Amino acid sequence: MTHETPLIDSENLKKLQKYLESKPRIVLITHANPDGDALGSILGMYAGLKSIGVDVHASCIDGAPEFLKFCPFSEELTIDFDENAFDAVFFLDCGDKNMTKYQDYKPRILSDKMVKLDLDHHPTNDFWGEINFVATNAASSTQIVFELLKKLGVHITPKIATCLLAGLYTDTGAFMHQNTTPAAYTAAGELVKLGGNIQVIAKNIFHAHEFKKLKLWGKVLQDLYVTKDGAAIVGVPRKEYESLGAKREDLSGVIDYINSMDEARYSVLLSEDEKGNVKASLRTRKPDVDVKALAEKFGGGGHVKAAGFTVKGSKLEKEVKWKIMQD
Repeated sequence: MTHETPLIDSENLKKLQKYLESKPRIVLITHANPDGDALGSILGMYAGLKSIGVDVHASCIDGAPEFLKFCPFSEELTIDFDENAFDAVFFLDCGDKNMTKYQDYKPRILSDKMVKLDLDHHPTNDFWGEINFVATNAASSTQIVFELLKKLGVHITPKIATCLLAGLYTDTGAFMHQNTTPAAYTAAGELVKLGGNIQVIAKNIFHAHEFKKLKLWGKVLQDLYVTKDGAAIVGVPRKEYESLGAKREDLSGVIDYINSMDEARYSVLLSEDEKGNVKASLRTRKPDVDVKALAEKFGGGGHVKAAGFTVKGSKLEKEVKWKIMQD
């Protein structure tokens, strides 16, 4: 597969290959509240490295969300790990190294005592690793993982292919977002040929909804409003989804549904999490709108067409419109 810019830098590949010869113990971590790309990246990398004899462990502070537990190896993902048991930490799909939320109580992962590896496709990434695989021209981090595993000589099994394809499928919005490049289609085709199960991915991501989730989406859509400048905005307090027996992760996908409106220049979903924070998801389909720039004003980041931010220690209140209130 060819690209205008190679996804895997040859010098960093040599560094990684040489480092793996030292038989390091590696912990893989990804960002909190993982999406399909984060989970697909960490699980695909975990299975791939383990298959070639690497001592590897995979963790995410929030674990695997229910709607993504169809991904192979999700049962191997842990929430906690002993930071002193590893020589290196491999950050996957993190535009910023603090997105894992481990740094506050596992400071060793960011210290000089740990070799840091960095694989990502976000433009906000500042190449903080000793070894970096950062390619902003990739449609997803799993696309980079796929190329890296092949160059490491990993046999891509159907289970690994399904993990990697799940990340590519979700981060391209089922191949509808602007990041769906010819190279993304080529990678997807290769993964399907290798046994990636696109049918189970599509069913679980977009076509498997519980009653409580649909009730929640109905409430969200009922409360949605569009401002004069074309911002489609809705807020979801914690008590609202809990009253329906739902979880915050049941909101996954509704922002893209909202963003399908022709009237929306951009869409904003504000939701309270279980830890006393407000999280914002931003989307746009308009060529002249950059939601990443908007998210960065609030300490967040992401992509030009899909971004987000978190306001810690806050809640939602509605007067005429939703606003975030600091505790």
